[in-house]
Amino acid sequence: MKKFLGVILVLLLAVSFLAACGPGKPAEFTLSSVTISPSAPVVNGTVTIAATVNNTGGQSGSCEVNLTIGNYTDSKSVSSLAVGASSSVSFSYTATTEGNYTATVSTPNATMSKSFTVSAVAPVGPGAGPELPVWSVGYNWVYTCTYENPEGTSKYNSSELSLTVAGEVAAGKGEGFPEASYHLSGAFVPQAMRDSIAAGMTLVLHVGQADVWNVKASIQLVEMSSSIKELPGMPAGVTWAYTTSPSWPLTLGETWTFTKHTVAGGGMINELVNREGKVLAVETITVPAGTFSCYHLVEYDPASPSNYTYEHWFNATVKSDVKQIDRETWAGAETRVLTSYSAG
Repeated sequence: MKKFLGVILVLLLAVSFLAACGPGKPAEFTLSSVTISPSAPVVNGTVTIAATVNNTGGQSGSCEVNLTIGNYTDSKSVSSLAVGASSSVSFSYTATTEGNYTATVSTPNATMSKSFTVSAVAPVGPGAGPELPVWSVGYNWVYTCTYENPEGTSKYNSSELSLTVAGEVAAGKGEGFPEASYHLSGAFVPQAMRDSIAAGMTLVLHVGQADVWNVKASIQLVEMSSSIKELPGMPAGVTWAYTTSPSWPLTLGETWTFTKHTVAGGGMINELVNREGKVLAVETITVPAGTFSCYHLVEYDPASPSNYTYEHWFNATVKSDVKQIDRETWAGAETRVLTSYSAG
């Protein structure tokens, strides 16, 4: 009898072990990090709360990830997360009053919290500056340009873009120039390689020269013309028409509206879209040219305000952008970071 009971006990322990550790164990969702960006948010600015969810269980599975900030709640779905895999989720939150906040992120199996402080006034550091810059002929900005395909991996070698103020254009020059504008001349060395989609085909294009015009009163893009090796005599052109424009000094949370018209390949590509811009935050970023306190400006489709089609970080000392991310002009994303500049 004792031997029989011993065998039963061993079997029970084995079953318990398999239930706890074997392939039958259900998915378990833990959290390894919660981050807040920007690190010093301001009233009416957008705060991004990001979390990393890990499946430490024995099966793949799906779950809801919840965010709580005071009385505010939001949730995101994580679907079909494999065993041992991780997934990032992010939430957007706008605080309308200054003070201390605690963001709590939870899954069915774990909870993590992160505190942050919202200030009434933007923590503008040296050179962030809301002042409208004034450009002069000869000002120059040099950027390293990289390109990622739609899957988010590098596809072609980087190139260098040198942009120089070549002159000014008087108001009324023609369509697209209702206001006085600056004219910048640019060159990619070596020629930038980019993917473009036309008539359902992906085309590999070499971009060499670029002419850019910015409205003097707001430094907003108004026109761009790029020469393309594969389309001789048919430059790609983009024009911007603004319904409203940002006011200077810049105000966090301020928005403006415009249309963006892209034409290329002799009309093979002809697209008109509605866009909205916003002063999102004040952020400090580091690029090869140095560390700068910048206004983070974004553009997006009004129907999808959390998906930025274009981002740029403006600094008053540089008098232009320190960094840009363009997710709309090409099939993938182009990133430009400042390596040097001469602006007075």
